[in-house]
Amino acid sequence: MTEHNTGHAARPLTLGRNGRTPRTLRNRLASAPMERNYGTVDGHITGQYIDYLVTRARAGLGLVTTEATYVRADGKGRTHQLGLHTDAMVPGLRRLTDALHAEGALAAVELNHGGRTAQAAVSGHKNVAPSPVPCAVAGGEVPRELTAGECHDLVAAYAAAARRAVAAGFDVINIHGAHGYLIHQFMSPISNHRTDEFAAPEHFLNLVIDAVREAAPDALVGVRVSVVEGPADGISAEEQVAIMAKAHLDRLDFLDLSAGSYDAGEWIVQPGEWKPGLLRDYATAYRRFGLPLGMAGRLNSPAVIEEVLGDGVCDFVSLARAIHADPAFAGGVLRGETYRPCIACNVCIDTLGQGQVTCTVNPAVGRSRVPLPTPGVRQGARVAVVGAGPAGLTAARELALSGAQVTVLDGGARLGGQLALAERMKSTPDFHRFTDWSAAENERLGIDVRLGNQVDSRDLGALVRETGADAVVLATGGTRPGAGFPGADLPGVADVRDWLAARPEVLHPDAGGDVPEAVTIWGADSVAMSLADTLADRGTAVLLVGPQEVLAPESGRRAKILAVPRLEQNPRVRIRLGATIEEYDGGRIRIAGTSRDGADSEWLDAPGSLLVSRSVLPLDGSIPAEDREAVLAREAGVPVVLAGTVVDRSPAIASNAVKSGYDAAQRIAAALAADPATPETEPAPRPYEPVELSMNGAAS
Repeated sequence: MTEHNTGHAARPLTLGRNGRTPRTLRNRLASAPMERNYGTVDGHITGQYIDYLVTRARAGLGLVTTEATYVRADGKGRTHQLGLHTDAMVPGLRRLTDALHAEGALAAVELNHGGRTAQAAVSGHKNVAPSPVPCAVAGGEVPRELTAGECHDLVAAYAAAARRAVAAGFDVINIHGAHGYLIHQFMSPISNHRTDEFAAPEHFLNLVIDAVREAAPDALVGVRVSVVEGPADGISAEEQVAIMAKAHLDRLDFLDLSAGSYDAGEWIVQPGEWKPGLLRDYATAYRRFGLPLGMAGRLNSPAVIEEVLGDGVCDFVSLARAIHADPAFAGGVLRGETYRPCIACNVCIDTLGQGQVTCTVNPAVGRSRVPLPTPGVRQGARVAVVGAGPAGLTAARELALSGAQVTVLDGGARLGGQLALAERMKSTPDFHRFTDWSAAENERLGIDVRLGNQVDSRDLGALVRETGADAVVLATGGTRPGAGFPGADLPGVADVRDWLAARPEVLHPDAGGDVPEAVTIWGADSVAMSLADTLADRGTAVLLVGPQEVLAPESGRRAKILAVPRLEQNPRVRIRLGATIEEYDGGRIRIAGTSRDGADSEWLDAPGSLLVSRSVLPLDGSIPAEDREAVLAREAGVPVVLAGTVVDRSPAIASNAVKSGYDAAQRIAAALAADPATPETEPAPRPYEPVELSMNGAAS
């Protein structure tokens, strides 16, 4: 993906006030303090994490920031979060800052304490907070209320961490005063019910600012601020500005604007349906303070970044998801280069509670391993990829980069497979960016794409003869299970995906298509949720019945943070979970619940079409994938590798499909590897790709 830019982002920015040594960012691009779980369990940085950040510095960022880094052990909120709580952290972080400086970037650390969001199960310590108000989203542990003396002890912990940051070589110290963590908890009426001097929302913040400045007199120091907390009973936009007006701003060098709290997570990591650059309307009020401003918030394209910088909304931008999806995004902003786009699916934030943070569109990050470049293949090697969904497109690109001549065949009319259907959903409007980028990559790499070409996977020999393939990747998504109840073959019953594919105009509000008056959806997976949410938004009455106990269990909380409440609150939407369809008579369904005796059964009116979402029933996993591949390879006469849900028993989501396609490509390339001893078979050189080290710094 490429876009023209006008150069505002490329201008250097010098920070430093009141006699402090100024430091210059080479451009206006900073990495935001995005948590990733790439550290060790005791807070040390790893080779994997250093390489991840250095890769982004090498791509051109002016300022590279660590994640929220805890200042004391009881403030740790993630299993593998970085710490600055002891002197033992300093040597590893010095290796990081030296490496960042060698790439021309300034190094920043964000100091944080989780407060009530930290949980004993993670930190090993009782959590503490301004008041004993639990954070249900974080786990619900009731924190112990800090005494006044303990508040001062925590201030000292911030100061000690700041001294360690200087010793570790950081140029910039960013104090985390946002997102519902400890400093923000002192500001918010939700979490601060005190009556002593710490009842004043700015008091703890000012003590921390003063202590950090005393501990790091020559460092650049800023504060990250949530311009709006989110909940109705939280800090309003106007109240937050008033709090910051009382902050010791003369001791700061910048403000970094973000938004939200744990109780309003959609503001911290914004959904794809929200407009890019959405915090610009809040940033204007902070210009009165005369401090340089950084800003986050859906800054996902060079165009929007140039706009907010060119309009003077902010002085630098804090980038998280865009450079996680591809460090080359920096080159896209600065020089108009091609980059892999973020699609705002929020898999990254949703995997934070499960382990290492991964990415839907970039399979090379967060997998506790070195994503080694796909091996070069022998000269003239040909590969046929069956399926143009996320798995097939990923495999095709990787193999083309390795030097193979790749043919992609798909029975559909356009790229993307089921992802192309998701592009039309209300909550996933950015998904088209992956398909558009893939199409451009296909053209750039000379991949032969043959749409409307249905391949019979039972006769791969014919495919091999037709394409001259030396290997085959099957990325067809697997066989669709039957609906599984009497009446499933009646008119009006259709697979959700077939129904959508046959009605391209239905979900385009501007296309003039008529939406159905009512539909019944069998299944409560993410596909069903997205379709129900989109149709209900356009006025369709929806009955949604599924065996799942919650809506879209395979999706993380942030991926459905807006859609689920909308469905639950819409009077035209009926939801019956934990229920199965036993029978359909053309206008009604008989459902059985999940009561202990299993005898509950009732008939419900089932208006409109009855749409079946595939993941109601699992794919057939009775035959191991490696056995199926062996059989197919014997029939085809060439290596065959399965990709996507045809092999992967994990949830059928785009993130898993892309990873599966990437792994399939590496297996095929290994089978077709060039002989390094034979010069004429050397593969074409690959363009630069990030290489990220494993937890121990070695390949695994």
